[in-house]
Amino acid sequence: MTAAPALLSRAEAPSAEAMRLATVQPGHARRLAMEAERAALHTGDWADLSVARRAHGVAAIQLRDLDEAMTQLRGSLSAAQRAGSAQLAGEARMSLASALALRGRALHAFREIDGALRELSGVSAARAMVQRSAILQEMGRVDEALEAVRPALPLLRRFGDAQWETRALSNRSLLHLERRAFAAAETDLLTALRLCERHGLELPRAYVEQNLGCLKASKGEVPAALEFFERAEHRYRGLGLEVGSLLVDRAQVLLAVRLVEEARATAEAAVHAYSKQRRIHLPEARLLLSTVALVEGDLRTAEDAANRAVREFRRQGRHQWLALARHARLQARMVRDPARVTSGQARRSADELAAAGWEVPALEARVIAGRLALERRQPGLAQRDLCLASRARTAGPADVRARAWLAEAMLRRAGGRPYGALRALSAGLRILEEHQATMGATELRAHVSAHRGALARLGVSISLAAGNARGVYQWTERGRAVSVLLRPVHPPADPVLARMLADLRATMTEIDQHRGAGRPTSALVQHQVATERRIRDHCRKAAASGCGGGASPPEIDELAAVLGPAALIEYVELDDELHAVTVVDGRARLTRLGPLTEVHAGLRHLPFALHRMANARTPKVSAMAAAAVLEKVRDGFDRVLMRPLARLIGDRPLVVVPTGPLQSLPWSVLPSCVGRPVTVAPSAARWYRSARRTGAAPSPRVVVVAGPGLPGARDEAEAVAELYPGSVRLFEERADATHVSAAMSGAGLVHVAAHGHLRSDNPLFSALRLADGPYTVYDLELLPSPPHQVVLAACDTGRSHVVAGEEVLGLTAALLSQGTTTLVAPVVPVPDGETAPLMRAYHAQLLAGRTPAEALASAQERTRAQGILPLAAAAGFVCLGAGLA
Repeated sequence: MTAAPALLSRAEAPSAEAMRLATVQPGHARRLAMEAERAALHTGDWADLSVARRAHGVAAIQLRDLDEAMTQLRGSLSAAQRAGSAQLAGEARMSLASALALRGRALHAFREIDGALRELSGVSAARAMVQRSAILQEMGRVDEALEAVRPALPLLRRFGDAQWETRALSNRSLLHLERRAFAAAETDLLTALRLCERHGLELPRAYVEQNLGCLKASKGEVPAALEFFERAEHRYRGLGLEVGSLLVDRAQVLLAVRLVEEARATAEAAVHAYSKQRRIHLPEARLLLSTVALVEGDLRTAEDAANRAVREFRRQGRHQWLALARHARLQARMVRDPARVTSGQARRSADELAAAGWEVPALEARVIAGRLALERRQPGLAQRDLCLASRARTAGPADVRARAWLAEAMLRRAGGRPYGALRALSAGLRILEEHQATMGATELRAHVSAHRGALARLGVSISLAAGNARGVYQWTERGRAVSVLLRPVHPPADPVLARMLADLRATMTEIDQHRGAGRPTSALVQHQVATERRIRDHCRKAAASGCGGGASPPEIDELAAVLGPAALIEYVELDDELHAVTVVDGRARLTRLGPLTEVHAGLRHLPFALHRMANARTPKVSAMAAAAVLEKVRDGFDRVLMRPLARLIGDRPLVVVPTGPLQSLPWSVLPSCVGRPVTVAPSAARWYRSARRTGAAPSPRVVVVAGPGLPGARDEAEAVAELYPGSVRLFEERADATHVSAAMSGAGLVHVAAHGHLRSDNPLFSALRLADGPYTVYDLELLPSPPHQVVLAACDTGRSHVVAGEEVLGLTAALLSQGTTTLVAPVVPVPDGETAPLMRAYHAQLLAGRTPAEALASAQERTRAQGILPLAAAAGFVCLGAGLA
């Protein structure tokens, strides 16, 4: 958030125009001021020189050049004194006070503003009151700042000073936000916005829109916050400004929804901007960087940035912010060496934060203090801390209330009331699920799930301690893949998004052409990055429409009715231990599987082995060695994941719900799964919904697509199409986004043979390569009606990117959330030209009446015995979604 500098004056002559424009068009104003300064020096007009230099200094403040600003403003004061004008001297002092405050020289700033108030009267004195309030605001003295601005507003209205009134209202809105007085803040900002619109105040309007973004973020309205930040950025950019506070505000919102990589880059940009400008806000940016780095697990950066912020806040005398920096340092130390952090340290941090007015961080510190006290057998202290934290259950943003319910749950559990604790956790989760459903963008919904994790994990822990299989299932489901249960809300007819996606495809195609011809691509890559950002920001602004809150997972009896003779295995990870809940014949059972050590090791070796086996250029000796590694790894997986459950599941078809690390496991390689129909789902709730939809008669339309540049794609597609007379065939130039989207929408079966690309940096840009460029998750989300079944014979397209612990993003997650019932796709790269026999066998089995999971299991058995390459091609594919019907 930003407090708009309250700086303006009026005079006559060209210097007056420069002063009038200094906070509206600072670049133009600086040029005018320099011309007026030369003229005043030539004529010896000290009064006009004072105005010109002040205009120059004020414009320099807006342009983030504080060194130039202070030089010019001191010159303005000197010229005013030579002119013998107390009025001009007071105005110069007022502007100089602003520059000094922004540089962090609080005592000097107060000396100058107090001197200005002694020299000024009327509207000029009212402006100085606003400026004094802004300085107090910068120093974190909120009550004094509110009192200082109160008498100024009536005077400014009486004199019709719209620019200063706008600044006073915009700055006061931030003071209201500090006190969480949202209604008062919004009233001030909307009044300021109307003044800007009426008087054409472009730069002040950017400040107001940025602060409206801060207001929306404080209320938890993330899409609206991001939209206001984008508006403000557009205006700043038009004025040639780089505003560090906007970077900080945006990074805070990105961090709140756990878009950590973006938040890190934005926070680092803020640190760079403030370092270059030598502004008082530099330690605030460092503090934010510390928090982001801690979430990323970069402990060295987290602790270093927090230590530097502590030193800088102490040097500036900003004690309110110093409390926050010390808390960040404590959090970093607790992650690095938890045994050395005591509950007393966390408690003192909470007290210090509360005294400084930081309600939300104080709540976090209370919860930490309570948890540490419980772990160290200090029940009395724990009760005190958790009681204080739980008081915020009924008011404030969703994440605050949810944290307070977590504290209440911990308190109830410690008091021997596990069922009361579970009710508290349910209350917290309902708040977050309702909040999640207000977000239109898939990405935001998925990443905000991180806030659900602590609540769901505690529910799992309580249920595990009680040996309650149904409870473990319910709480695991409530923390898992909720975002794929909510269909994205981008309207199918979104011409703006469609144009941007077409631009991205054209750009990517041009990049490939330039690289092939050995021509430079840097400009095109920059355009690609900019276009991807526009697409991402456009979609993030979408408001949810018709998305209810998170639905409860199906009960075990409901699952059993749809499962029939099949078995369901839900894997559960807690504190590096793996457990499984099985549902067989309507009965849920809980099995401890042991540490995750062997699983993590296997997940490192398995892709390597399959990659070597899938490469036709791998020497035979190396391929055989890779096959031996595969044999060892798959036996290890089977020993941990399947054999302890063998008595319970027998030889039944399986529905597998993996935990995060297992989302991309090729299950068919496990000895216990060979020849067995297995379907994989991101959650039991997702499988249940998909399975219930399989009863509806799908469209008879079959669509077969062959993308460019993939050896064997055309042959595979032709072979599949021959099995379905009358199928829609999209090959070569007809395999473009327009034709594919039109054909896929509502189709009964779609088969795509194409290159696939999983983007771990931004999973929603994961794509299939079509004739006119990448066909992304955003394109899939625009389909008016989902295809019933889909086969993606494209590398890695079955692999999802796991975010926020148990949420998944990617091509398959997008199709499942759209309503596709079943997908078949590889979770590892597959050898080009080797998938055709597997795909022919799969479709032949489908036409013979087998379910997708049965058809894939049968096709894999037939091809795995034909050599290493066919084995690698077959092993990589999994069935996802309903699968068994």
